[in-house]
Amino acid sequence: MSESNNIKVSVRVRPLLPREKEASEHPKCLISMPNPTKTVLQLPKPLGVDTGRGLTEDDKSRTYLFDECIWSFDQSDSNYTDNKKYYQQTGPDLLSHLFEGYNVCLLAYGQTSSGKTYTMMGNRTEPGIIPLLIKDILKQMEICVNEKINCELRFSYMEIYNEQVRDLLGDNNSQKCKVREHPQTGPYVENVQEHLVRDYSHFLSLLNKGNHSRSTATTSMNDKSSRSHAIITLTLKQTRFESHSEDDLGDAAEEMISNIKLVDLAGSERLGKTKLYGQQERIKEGTLINKSLTVLGRCIGLLAGKDTSKSGTVVVPYRESILTYILKENLSGNSKTCMIFCVSPVDFEETHQTLNYANEVKKIKTSARANKTKLSKAPVNWEELQKSDQTVIDSLKKEIEVLTEKLSRIEVSSKAETQEPTQFDKIIEFLEKESARAKFENKYLKQLMKEKNSHIEELNRHIDYIENEYETLFIESQLAQRVHLQQIKQELLDATYSSQQKMELDMREYDPCLLF
Repeated sequence: MSESNNIKVSVRVRPLLPREKEASEHPKCLISMPNPTKTVLQLPKPLGVDTGRGLTEDDKSRTYLFDECIWSFDQSDSNYTDNKKYYQQTGPDLLSHLFEGYNVCLLAYGQTSSGKTYTMMGNRTEPGIIPLLIKDILKQMEICVNEKINCELRFSYMEIYNEQVRDLLGDNNSQKCKVREHPQTGPYVENVQEHLVRDYSHFLSLLNKGNHSRSTATTSMNDKSSRSHAIITLTLKQTRFESHSEDDLGDAAEEMISNIKLVDLAGSERLGKTKLYGQQERIKEGTLINKSLTVLGRCIGLLAGKDTSKSGTVVVPYRESILTYILKENLSGNSKTCMIFCVSPVDFEETHQTLNYANEVKKIKTSARANKTKLSKAPVNWEELQKSDQTVIDSLKKEIEVLTEKLSRIEVSSKAETQEPTQFDKIIEFLEKESARAKFENKYLKQLMKEKNSHIEELNRHIDYIENEYETLFIESQLAQRVHLQQIKQELLDATYSSQQKMELDMREYDPCLLF
């Protein structure tokens, strides 16, 4: 079932840069955010000049309404939002949509030096959305083990540089990857390596490797300007197992594959501001960056219903740029999409253009659906595996030997790419799934053993506590008994001594020698 929704739009204003503080002693912030969904842009004086009549509010400012307005201009303000706080607002939706089986996309847009890469990547002291999201995905994957759901997370990292796709994690970064289109799932990039993420430290090593390979350069607007569009794709495969017993893993009942694209777009730039005169390679990079962003703007304009042809048929020019071609499904198809627009607090021209752009994006609708598919059983006779005197591994080895022997007697009829999968291919595919199932079963049983061991440890702690309490009470009881006996003994001695004294007095009183 499809779920229609608009692209979610967030706007974030960054703090002043050192060069902006040096250029003016008291630079004025053109942006204000009276509430979490409202952004107000102050117009400069030439646009709001007095013509003899009173200026209206429309002459002084422009007001925009978005899903989220993120104030990151001044840390001393009560509504200041850093990377972690912003992720706490946006991250839960991204995480839940991904695990619910939806395709998700998060794009960061803005002029160069507007804070896109900082918002997405962050730094060591303040990580951005991508590291924080990965950490939570890995935590959720561990939780899913208790629900008998096996999760695999795969990571790919590529860039679009000069309208060509490069795999940033590939062995050969100079190799160009081609964009193809699948009739059902849409455009995809061919020959991009996917890496299975083992843990958070492994992810960080992959991310650092990709960032190190990314194309950057120094301009007058940014010391480390991104010269390419970077796309991180996280593919999550969830396999749910069902059984009637808690201790038994059971069989695979359902499979879901979803992905999330995290896109750090290169910033739009103008030659007069970047001051790259005479640097032909940098000018070419900027030209192609602006071209791809222009095509993206045209696509968004058409999708938002701003431009229509005379015939009434709208043709969206996705193929005019590699960027829009790859993001085709995320802009109008099967995806839940969010765009973050990063703006400068002092550059009116670029900020005004970006806010107008964001205002168009919020009109676009996508139709997302959860990617659920029932698992089909491979047509393989596994009666030999049911023998009690054989383990699963031994049975699999024996079956592979039999299949290998059969394969050696089969002549290859055709090597065409369109050839139907052979029986052997189906069996191999089934064996791979069974192997993955066995690995997950081992992980699931370890998790159960860990929980039971923790319960046993807790019971042992209770037993130790009871034994200690009993021993303490026993010692206290013995001491109390001794004290009590000592008190009784002392009382008897006191009574005996008192009786003895009384008898001595009586004897003296009735002494016969004294009477006669």
